[in-house]
Amino acid sequence: MIRRIIYFLLATIVFGGLAGAIGFYAFDFKPKMLATIILGSPRPPETVSAEPARTDSWQPQIAAIGTLVASEGIDITPQVGGIIKEIKFDSGERVRKGQLMVQLDITTEEADMRSITSQLVNAEADLARKEKLVAKGISPRAELDNLRTTRDTLQASMDRLRAIVAQKFIYAPWDGQVGLRAVSVGSYVAPGQKIVWLQKTDPIYADFQVTEADYGRISDGLQVAATFNAYPDKTFGGQIKTTDARVSNDSRMITVRASIDNPDGKLVPGMYANVLVDSGVPETVVTVPQTAITYSLYGDNVFVVVPATKLDPNAKPEELAIERRFVKAGAVRDGRVQIVSGLADGDKVVTAGHNKIDQGSKVIVDNSIALKLQDSKTIQ
Repeated sequence: MIRRIIYFLLATIVFGGLAGAIGFYAFDFKPKMLATIILGSPRPPETVSAEPARTDSWQPQIAAIGTLVASEGIDITPQVGGIIKEIKFDSGERVRKGQLMVQLDITTEEADMRSITSQLVNAEADLARKEKLVAKGISPRAELDNLRTTRDTLQASMDRLRAIVAQKFIYAPWDGQVGLRAVSVGSYVAPGQKIVWLQKTDPIYADFQVTEADYGRISDGLQVAATFNAYPDKTFGGQIKTTDARVSNDSRMITVRASIDNPDGKLVPGMYANVLVDSGVPETVVTVPQTAITYSLYGDNVFVVVPATKLDPNAKPEELAIERRFVKAGAVRDGRVQIVSGLADGDKVVTAGHNKIDQGSKVIVDNSIALKLQDSKTIQ
């Protein structure tokens, strides 16, 4: 009996020790060993795409948002009232200077002119006979003067009728494009009533505003480039025509007018224009791809690829690391950003792979990943 108890105690001790050893290995020794291995191992370098900053020659520009306005624009209106007899244009078409646009009815004026013409013939005949009688001394000169007055009055009435008839033929004052007509044949129009809008759009004007600081860089004749949402792939060239004579009291801005050639009529008044004005002489600037810039509330920054020994003296000479550098970004053109300060020509900046790195990260530069990213975006 005692022997059984001893065997049982020995078995309990052996199995208890074995279980404790297994538990210690599984729950204490092994995790610590793995943690030591993982934390003690250096993090493998991340693969990024990078490109050196470069110097470019950029033309200084002033950017603004403008609105297109017609170089000439009027309402076509009659000087005299009347019934519309003919309309010689279609809505929206182009007309030439001197082209007949509208004819008002002249039936009444024609009848009055025939009547006055007949009276003039009689007046001229009476005047001729009276001149002969006065020359012979048979008739008093006062009667001759009365006949001349009658003749002149009739002639003035005829001239007035001719002027009214001429005003009932309405012509285009210059080459341009008409809008939608507001009248129809047979309708009555009063003096000054709008018949149609006529505008001259070649050239067309782009009016935009600049700050007082930029006003000193504006002068007549400077070249401008304008783009429009309607034609995203086309740039329209022009030049500064004039500037307003005062600063707006509300906006503290000055209005500038540029003239843009528009021979095909693609541009119409009212369009918004994105205007760039070339000002000053070209400048040499440091630029990087737009994808290299990380914008944040704390400031714009880039990841610069540097020798790892710059950040860690114990690093291997061939290793590369990341240095986060804050920069002052400037203008953006054709996918590149001007760096006003913070970078030098030749500094290699990360252009793809930003989400995997931070200050001090070890990296491998492989520019093929940028192509893969671009291909994946294209496929999507």
